[in-house]
Amino acid sequence: MVDMNGQDPRVLANQHREFQKRAEMVQQQIGMVQISMEDCNRALTTIEELNNISMGSEMMFPIGSGSFIYASISHTDKAVVDIGAGLSVERPISDAKEILQRRRERLTTALNNMNNAMLQLGQQMQAIESYLTKLQQAQGQVGSQ
Repeated sequence: MVDMNGQDPRVLANQHREFQKRAEMVQQQIGMVQISMEDCNRALTTIEELNNISMGSEMMFPIGSGSFIYASISHTDKAVVDIGAGLSVERPISDAKEILQRRRERLTTALNNMNNAMLQLGQQMQAIESYLTKLQQAQGQVGSQ
């Protein structure tokens, strides 16, 4: 928490603005993590659905911009997964699923940390706002006497 006793209100207002900027940055990061989590969940759901599909089945696959192509499934026992740093590897479905589940766990932890950071920033901003409001009210009472 911010110690506000005796601080110049202008300094506190600057701190408040800085907290707002940080909160905006964290909110953007939260959005990116949420998109990554949705992507990971989509991949896990697709892997689960491979149990219901036989080799040679024809499916539509997204190619971007809301467009799809038809393709035949040649392997239902393997997947190519991104392992980071721009590298992808072919793994058995069970391994691919584990990799994606671990990724989802890391993303969930990151999201929880970011949400906690947002909560702390919000509390700090609220404390500053409350202090400045009380200060203004006290000055208004002194000025009216």
